[in-house]
Amino acid sequence: MEKWTEHDIAKLKLHYKQFNIPSDQILKEREVLENFTEWFNAKFSPNNQFTPEDVADQLLKIRKSGKLPRIRKQKE
Repeated sequence: MEKWTEHDIAKLKLHYKQFNIPSDQILKEREVLENFTEWFNAKFSPNNQFTPEDVADQLLKIRKSGKLPRIRKQKE
C-alpha cells in the first residue's frame, strides 16, 4: 500500500476528470478500475505504483469528502 501525498491526490482528481467516467462505474467494474489505475500510474505516478485497491480507497475518500469532481453518466 503506497502512501498518498497531497500532490498524488491532486493528480488523481485531475486524472479522474480526464478519464471522464463516473466513480460509481469505476468502482463497480473491475476492468474499468484496472484501466483507470494503469493509466494513472503510467501518466502521473511512475515511481509509486498504486494498486487498484489503493486507488479505489482513495477515490472513495475523496468522494465522501465532497472533493471529487462531478462527472455525469454518459448517454449511450
